[in-house]
Amino acid sequence: MGILLIAILMATMSTTRSNASQLSKSIEDELNRFSKTETSFSALETSGNPVGQEYVIPEGQSGWYRIELWGTQGGPNGGNGAYTSGVIKLEEGNVLYFYVGKKDSGRGKETDVRILNGGYNDPNSYGTRIMVAAGGGTGAKAGGGTLYGYSEGMYSKGAAFVSLNDSNLTNAGTNGTLVGYPTTYTRSTVTQTAAASPVGTNGGGDGYYASNNSGVGGVSFISGYAGSKAIINGAIQNSPLYTYTEAQIDEETGEAIATGARTAYYFLDGMMLPGVNIGDGHARIERLVFKGNTTELPKANTKFNAIKEVKDCVANPGGEATKIAVIQNGNDIAANRTLQADGTGCRKISLGGYDTKVDEIAVWHEGIVGQDLKNHSIQVMIGSEWKYLKKPTELSETETVTGTHISAYQYDSTENIPTSGNYYIIPVTAEGKVLTAPKTLEEDSNPIALEPLQGFNRQKWSIEVITDTKVSPGYNAADPSTYEFKILELARYKSFNIISDENKLGNAISSNTSFNNYARNGPQIWKISSIGDGTYTISTPVAKFEPTQNTGNLMVISSESNGAVDTSYKNRLIIGINNNKTQRFKLVKLDY
Repeated sequence: MGILLIAILMATMSTTRSNASQLSKSIEDELNRFSKTETSFSALETSGNPVGQEYVIPEGQSGWYRIELWGTQGGPNGGNGAYTSGVIKLEEGNVLYFYVGKKDSGRGKETDVRILNGGYNDPNSYGTRIMVAAGGGTGAKAGGGTLYGYSEGMYSKGAAFVSLNDSNLTNAGTNGTLVGYPTTYTRSTVTQTAAASPVGTNGGGDGYYASNNSGVGGVSFISGYAGSKAIINGAIQNSPLYTYTEAQIDEETGEAIATGARTAYYFLDGMMLPGVNIGDGHARIERLVFKGNTTELPKANTKFNAIKEVKDCVANPGGEATKIAVIQNGNDIAANRTLQADGTGCRKISLGGYDTKVDEIAVWHEGIVGQDLKNHSIQVMIGSEWKYLKKPTELSETETVTGTHISAYQYDSTENIPTSGNYYIIPVTAEGKVLTAPKTLEEDSNPIALEPLQGFNRQKWSIEVITDTKVSPGYNAADPSTYEFKILELARYKSFNIISDENKLGNAISSNTSFNNYARNGPQIWKISSIGDGTYTISTPVAKFEPTQNTGNLMVISSESNGAVDTSYKNRLIIGINNNKTQRFKLVKLDY
């Protein structure tokens, strides 16, 4: 690389300033391609179809990479594209091809990553996809899906969408947490049932499994993600793991004479979200730098290191688990094991009585998809003791078609978050939306709002434990319950804080000032507490609304079921105490 650059420079020393400028830009682009730790891909098409954009793992850069994909929105005002992400181990010299589509007047194209280059609809190429974010259909609510294609019914909030007043939550089917499917919801017909072209028909969204209905988006895929089904050589597998066998070619005839070693491509810590992306698709690959000298992706939840059995319990009549997936190195090692009854509302699965290291556990309750899980818990047997991965609580969570996924690489949600780090902060009331800071300093007067996950720095938050006892007098390193936090946006490192009067009910939240590291500043200090079911509360120690309440929780403003509240405010955040169902957030850890 260095010799090439020197030769180019020597050959062009006599060129004009304009040519020198062009050369400099060319050199910069080439250096970025080989040395940049983060590379983004925008839409690129030929004759209306995405074309492969090459990414080579640089020399000396073997390691773990996070890949994020956003599918294309259907046109002209169709369903939004899906989001997929995961972490994969790659070696120097590995080559990936990113296919990213443009939004037009037709179906939404998928965004995918492949092992082989070729035409968008070439089976030899699309048969090597290892991750796909589905495109939306031309219908307005035909969002790119997850394990199923999303449709109008999967976005309806129904009469029970959460409001500021608990008394309005009267619908028996769902209280609106996470998604809020209506009680009349039925699944779309686009499932993982056919190894077809990625191209949707009749206005349906593209996907790993494409849609033939304008009212339904395509299906997404992540190799190694529980619930996905890989396609290998045109055949659907009963496993999420994709493996690629490279052919050895006769140099004289050009024909395949033998097959090489089989390579498994799978992602850890995967995530799927439906109907997120507006406009063109896009993609990003980022090399991860660990805290320490480890060469493996470190597990944040040590309960996944020695599991013998998995048990799932719900209080819903007839709502017992119908499938439990246990992922190890991309394979579902529970796929051929039988679910066993274990008390009322409980089902369990044995892993053969051995202490087994696993990467992910996922559970589905097919009988109550679209309704709320009541007192849902997931436990694992370690040694001879059952331990919770997800505790039962009186706060319910909507069962989605994607199921309940718990990753070994995210913190144990039954405890407080133990360390500082970077996160997406996702409210349970808005699937696919995350906390987002204002774009510019000029917009600082605007409150922090919820926007669809696009992955830019305004949507990434640094959550840091305050260890200085001048700022946090009660801090005790040995007691996480004493921890207080500062929350900073990564775009400008502005502090998450209450605007103006911290004691005013309904006050908004902003990130318009820097954190004061030298004295206690109440409106910028936060308590983060785990509920134990995978969600957290974020509270302020300064807001006082009534004599028995000395704090207030961050919460999402939602529209009243009868439309009495202005729905334009439903993506705003305030401090409140009225509705604990709107005060829960998921924290998705972004570093390892």
